[in-house]
Amino acid sequence: MKKVIILVMSLLLFSFNQKNTIEVKTSEKPTICILGGIPSTKAVLDMIPDSIKNSYNFISFNRPGFGGTENSILTKETFISLAKEAGLKENDFGIIGISGGAPIAILLAQEFNLKHCGVIGGMVTAKAYFKYADATSTKMIMDIAMKPYPEFQNAMSNFPNIEAFVKQAGAKDKETAIRAFYDELNYIVSKELSESLSDKSINIDWWHAENDKNVTLQSAKEFLSDYKNSNLNTIPNADHGVNSKEYIEKIITNWE
Repeated sequence: MKKVIILVMSLLLFSFNQKNTIEVKTSEKPTICILGGIPSTKAVLDMIPDSIKNSYNFISFNRPGFGGTENSILTKETFISLAKEAGLKENDFGIIGISGGAPIAILLAQEFNLKHCGVIGGMVTAKAYFKYADATSTKMIMDIAMKPYPEFQNAMSNFPNIEAFVKQAGAKDKETAIRAFYDELNYIVSKELSESLSDKSINIDWWHAENDKNVTLQSAKEFLSDYKNSNLNTIPNADHGVNSKEYIEKIITNWE
């Protein structure tokens, strides 16, 4: 059990230093919000390529429980409020969601009427995910995330590299990190999120690895079949660990 969870965690987490000194700045440049995988803090902005860093107003925000913030109940309104505080406005230029940040990015693209939405190796809603979940390495943890919190907490509390996970999450302590991780996964597979993604006309530029074992390419295709203005780009001979920095640049270059 512990070995499976360790493998899943290593696949889900994105490695970048947690820095919480980034301030929201007003700018006349087009605004692009970046949301990383789980856990995600606004330190994901360190992944912006130098070639485009000065051309846009890049923003992000700490998701509840990560980056030293408090845990909170996750709803559509939670993410709308966080995005507004970070500086996202109605009709802004775009948003990019990486891995577990993808469904939240799509939600915000819809709610703020953004011009563009990009996704890299994105998680999908429960129906599309579980249809092909037997081919993933993440099914066990997603199954647990749908159960009451104590079961998830018990499974996660004692695995050997929990302290590294807490550090990467920028969380106050182990309990905060585990709860935050559960809350995000539980929300992503919730009926509430699925029903909130009601606008199927938004533009989505989605990049997905051919051999992704976190979320299968088939799940991405299933999810996007409802989005008439989506474009699915397959990354050949790659898995979930693609270089997100490279694909952030590809997506934004395509938008230009």
